[in-house]
Amino acid sequence: MREQLATFHPDFAYYERPGAGHWWGNECVDWPPLFAFLREHATKPLDQLRRVDFVTMSPAVSARSDWATIEAQTQAMKPTAIHLAFDPEKRRFEGATENVARLTLDVAAAAPGASGPFEVALDGQAVAGATPDGGRLRLARSKDGAWSIQDAPSPLAHKGPHRAGPFKEAFHHRFLLVYGTAGTPEENAWSLARARFDAETFWYRGNGSVDVIADVAFLDPARADEFRDRSVILYGHAESHAAWGPLLGDGPVRVGRGVARIGDREVAGDDLACLFVRPRPGSDVASVGVVAGTGMKGLRLTATLPYFVSGTGFPDLTLLRAGDADRPPRAVAAGYFGEDWGLESGEFARRD
Repeated sequence: MREQLATFHPDFAYYERPGAGHWWGNECVDWPPLFAFLREHATKPLDQLRRVDFVTMSPAVSARSDWATIEAQTQAMKPTAIHLAFDPEKRRFEGATENVARLTLDVAAAAPGASGPFEVALDGQAVAGATPDGGRLRLARSKDGAWSIQDAPSPLAHKGPHRAGPFKEAFHHRFLLVYGTAGTPEENAWSLARARFDAETFWYRGNGSVDVIADVAFLDPARADEFRDRSVILYGHAESHAAWGPLLGDGPVRVGRGVARIGDREVAGDDLACLFVRPRPGSDVASVGVVAGTGMKGLRLTATLPYFVSGTGFPDLTLLRAGDADRPPRAVAAGYFGEDWGLESGEFARRD
């Protein structure tokens, strides 16, 4: 790998620890030569940068490069790129984008003190009315591919760098593991055991301590401030978990005893398992991650879904049916909600 890199980009530092494996203590991330290299390669001030070339797979993970921020993707979790140039004398931003639905240009950083309109050309289109608002140009792309200026920031209820899925993103913002107590004794016992299992898994794999609480404790008004803006992982289904209604309401996905509904389509059976993520009501940043099943077969199936393992990806929604002696579990539906967290605006695959 080093030899291949050196053929086209020789400006790097390389160190190989003799006899060491993948992890050899704090030094492998706090290595002094690494930070010395970064200090020596500090970027120019933003007002001296004339070009931005940036690719991300998710704005929720990495959204900004210098004076440009990718706010939203057209298709979730696909390569999303900007190749932009800024000419301060012409007061002109120009370039190409790939899979970008919303873009913000920090004009105040790129051209401090400048005022009035700027020229913007994206993907061969001249964008009219490009006057910064609060030092920023906010651009949005319509379904037919036309770029235009946004008069105001997009609602925080929409997807963006602050919250965009997929399922694993629910494990941010000091997440709580909330088990259900409104189901059958067997469902309630599973919910508590599943939450405890996840807490211990996260403790072992991530060295993190997680709160595990009952749905009734989470709903206690006296504790509302304690749980504000914290993401919630909900274990159970609509009939077994008291917080389902307050957190998920009449949303596009409902998992109940014996049936799962996605939009206007229902899938019956007690052997369905479902993982999905939704924005938490009343919070601009927190999410609700749901680990659900339509019966004990489905609930137990969730134990096979390793969402704490790096490299294992789950989209915004995954619906699975348990297998039997003749065939393994299989996907029933999977996909991503739209930029507005809508179902119809999203991208889903379903097995009829």
